[in-house]
Amino acid sequence: MFGSTSAPQRWRGAAAVLAAAALVGGAAGAAQAAPAGDPVKNVSYLGHTFSVPESWPVVDLTADPTACVRLDRHAVYLGTPGSEQNCPAGLIGRTETLLVEPFEAAATAAGTSVSVMDHEVVATASGIRATGTYDTDQALVRRILAGAKLPTAAPKADGKKAQAPSAKAQGAPSAGETFAQAPAALAAGNTAASDLTNHIGQGFDACAAPDNAAMDAWLSSPYRAVGIYIGGSKRACRQDNLNAAWVQRQANNGWRFLPIYVGVQAAGINWAEGDGWAAAEDAANQAVSLGIGPGAVLYYDMESYDVAAYSAKVQPFLSAWTARLHERGYNSAVYSSSATGIADLVANQSSGYAMPDALFTANWNGKADTNDPKIPANLWNNHQRAHQYKGNVEETWGGRKINIDQDYLDVQLQARVPGRSLVGVYRPTTQQFALADANGNLLGSAVFGSPGDTPLTGDWNGDTKDTLGVYRSSNSTFYLTNDQSSVAIARTFGMRGDIPVVGDWDGNGTDTIGVFRPSDSAFYLSNNNSTVAYRVEMGMGGDLPIVGDWNGDGKTTVGIYRPSTQTFVMSDSSTAGQVDHLVTFGDWWDTPIVGDWDGDGTDQVGVYRPSDSGFYGAAKDSGALVYSVKFGSAGDAPVVGRW
Repeated sequence: MFGSTSAPQRWRGAAAVLAAAALVGGAAGAAQAAPAGDPVKNVSYLGHTFSVPESWPVVDLTADPTACVRLDRHAVYLGTPGSEQNCPAGLIGRTETLLVEPFEAAATAAGTSVSVMDHEVVATASGIRATGTYDTDQALVRRILAGAKLPTAAPKADGKKAQAPSAKAQGAPSAGETFAQAPAALAAGNTAASDLTNHIGQGFDACAAPDNAAMDAWLSSPYRAVGIYIGGSKRACRQDNLNAAWVQRQANNGWRFLPIYVGVQAAGINWAEGDGWAAAEDAANQAVSLGIGPGAVLYYDMESYDVAAYSAKVQPFLSAWTARLHERGYNSAVYSSSATGIADLVANQSSGYAMPDALFTANWNGKADTNDPKIPANLWNNHQRAHQYKGNVEETWGGRKINIDQDYLDVQLQARVPGRSLVGVYRPTTQQFALADANGNLLGSAVFGSPGDTPLTGDWNGDTKDTLGVYRSSNSTFYLTNDQSSVAIARTFGMRGDIPVVGDWDGNGTDTIGVFRPSDSAFYLSNNNSTVAYRVEMGMGGDLPIVGDWNGDGKTTVGIYRPSTQTFVMSDSSTAGQVDHLVTFGDWWDTPIVGDWDGDGTDQVGVYRPSDSGFYGAAKDSGALVYSVKFGSAGDAPVVGRW
C-alpha cells in the first residue's frame, strides 16, 4: 500500500530540531540540522507520518520493484526493496535518504540504533522499520524518525550484559545464554577463504549484488568473479540480496569474489591511522558475517583524489588499513584510479608505509588484462593485480540484464599467517582479565566470570580475534563471550574433575570446547560445543593438558606437560596420542602455556613463572628461549591469545 503525501509545510526552528534529535541521543558533532524555513512535506505510511524535505522524491517500491534504492541522492522509498533492482554501476557515496518498509520483529528489537561506520540510523517498531542514511546531516535523519513517533531508545539487548552468570545460575541456560552460532568462517564447504577471492580471468562488479536467479543466468557469461560491496559509509546501494547464504551459494556454483569496502574518501580523512584501522576492522567483521574468513583479500575503494592535496592523509590511512587487515589474517588490496591513487601508491612503495598485497586499478582502456602504465613491471607482479577496464556497461546473459563495470583479475594470494601471540593475566580475586600488547603494556581489561572460575581465551566466532571465557567446575559449564562482556555461548560439557581445553579441532577457523579427564588421561573434544568428536588418550597420572597447532596445519591437537620432568609431549593427531614433538623447558614450579611466539603459524610451548610474573616462550621443538615478557602481579593466572 502506497503512503500518502500531504501539502508542503515548513521546518520547525533550530531549537525544536535539536530537541527532536536529543530524544535519540543528541546530534553528532559534525551533523547540521536543516536550516529553519526549508519547505517540507508529510509522507504517511504504515500508520506513521514522516516530515521530509519537499524536494525529496517519493518512490513506491511496490509499484516498481525494480527501482534502485540509491543512497547517493535524496529520496524516500516506501515498501520492501525488490530483489531485481536496476542500479547503475559505479555509484559511490551516501547522503540523506529514508527507506520505510513493513517489518515484523520481536518486542526487544523496537527502538533506534545508529551505525557510525555505515552512516545509518534504523528505527524499528511493531510492523515497521525505517532506515535513514546520511552524509553529514545525521540530525536531519534523526529528526525525521523521531517526528514519526518511532521509538527513540536503543533496542533492548539480548542476553547478559555485565559478566558470565554467577555461581548461583546452576540450571539450564537462559534464552540469552543459549548456544549462539556465529557465521561460518568459510563460505563454501571445504573452499579455503583465500580461494574465494583468487581468480584469473574476467569478472564484473555491480552496485547491488544480483539475486540468485541473475547469478545463475550469468553462468552463461564469460565472467566468473563478481565484485560485492560489503560495507562502508560511502556504499551507495542497498545490499538486500547479500548475505552468507548468497555467498555460499555462488561459491558452490563456481563464482569468486572481490569484496569491496567503500568508506571515507580522501577529503574526509581526519585521523589517518585511526580511520584506516577502524575501516579495516569493520571490513573484516563484515567479511566474517558473510562467511568470507581470514585468508581472503579485501579491497578498499579509494576513488580518484588530488594527490598533491591528500597524499599525506591517504598513504598513512591505507597503510593502517593494510596493517590491521594483516593482523586479522586478511590480505589487503586497494582500488583506485590508475592516474591518481594507484600512481600515488607506486610513488610511495618505498616510503615505509605498509603496502597492499594487491592493486585493483581503474583504467577504462577496454583491454581485459592487468597491464597498467602507472605500475612498473617489477611491482605487484606475482598474481597481485586486477583491472577495471570498462565501466557502466549493460549486458544480458541468460535473459537477465545487469549494469556492470567490467574487470579482469590475476589474483592468486596465499592465506596470511596471523601475527604472534600476545599474553595477559586473569586475577581470581576480582575476576578481571588484563590483556597486554606486543610490548607487554596494558592493552585493555574486562571483568568476566565468578570466583572459582578457570580463565579461557579463544576465537569463538571465527573473526580471528580471541576473546574471553571461563569454565565453571561447579556445574561443568563453559561461558564464552565475543565482546568481552556478554555471554554468547553457555554450554555444559564434561564432568566434575575435568580440566577445560579449547581449540580449533577441525581447522574451520573457530575455537570450540573440550576437556581433559585426569581419571583416564583422555581428551574429549567437541567441534560443535555439544557432542564429543574426538577422544584421545595421552599421558599418565599427574600430567597437565596442553593444546596447540604444533605443525601449522590450522588444526589444534593435544599434548601433555609433565611437571616432574618439565617435559612437554605433543601429538599432531586428533585421533591418537602419538608423540610427534618433545621439549624440556622451564622449572617445576612454572605453569605451562602455549603460543605462537614468533608468528610463524605454529604453536610452541612455554611457561609462566609466578615468582616474577614472567612469560617465557621456547623455540619450535627446542628448549631455546625465543620470547619473554613480564606482565601481571602475584596470584595472577596466565592467558595467551591474539587480541
